[in-house]
Amino acid sequence: MIYIVTAFSSEAIPVIRHFKLKKNLTHTRFDIYENEQMKLIISGIGKLKSAIATTYLLLKEPPRKNDKIINFGICGSVSDKNKIGQAMVVNKIEDESSEKIYYPEILYTHSFTESSITTFDFPVSKAAIRKFDKLVDMEASGFFESANSFMLSHNILVLKIVSDHLELEKLSGSFVQGMIEKNIPSLITILNQARKKTTIEAPETEVLDSKEYKAFEDISENLQLSTTQRFQVLDMMKGNKIRSGRMDLKNLNDFIKNKKTNSKQETKKALDELKNKLEVVPD
Repeated sequence: MIYIVTAFSSEAIPVIRHFKLKKNLTHTRFDIYENEQMKLIISGIGKLKSAIATTYLLLKEPPRKNDKIINFGICGSVSDKNKIGQAMVVNKIEDESSEKIYYPEILYTHSFTESSITTFDFPVSKAAIRKFDKLVDMEASGFFESANSFMLSHNILVLKIVSDHLELEKLSGSFVQGMIEKNIPSLITILNQARKKTTIEAPETEVLDSKEYKAFEDISENLQLSTTQRFQVLDMMKGNKIRSGRMDLKNLNDFIKNKKTNSKQETKKALDELKNKLEVVPD
């Protein structure tokens, strides 16, 4: 089963039409549309509504081991480098008010740009958050925290479509619907890649905790790792923890602080050093 959570009906309509979903009239708390392989719920705006809707959806039909859930919809972007209509895979979620951080575990290969996203409790302008160079929304943190209560993080996906650069202009439903319609192929691609990966290898439990995922993200950013290299580092970190039962985060964080690369040669050298560190099992 694939579960989809959208905030707006304008985000949902193209998905409903493409996959020929039918409204389930037995549900009155939320609008839920479904077929034999997919269920979609429209949550409303905000992380609390997203969390409640996600919980409602997964309680009504508890997910199986390899089922996927995805938060699919629009977001703002601080950076003009992210073009309007561009699909972005979220690899890190920060909640601005609680300061909690979540890490969707991206085990599948893809060709999309990855980015972190910050979830706010209210609409924000670019001037108000100029220090951020990332995506902005109002649902992702609530969605992820709720979904992670039912599913492992590698089964939770967040795919956002850049709709604006935080000018606080009201977006019409037809505009949002048009962008989502154009990105139905992006949704299909991500879901197919994620499902293909977990049919090959699906871990039974989370291996790394949130602090260890934070270290992984810092390594990926500082060493400017490619998608393939990110997989290699993630596998090395998991292998180290499985062999030892714990990870020497102090040693790893000391390594991260002193390593920033500016070329492929420097990255390769740093990866070799990291491999040597992770091959050592802590006492």
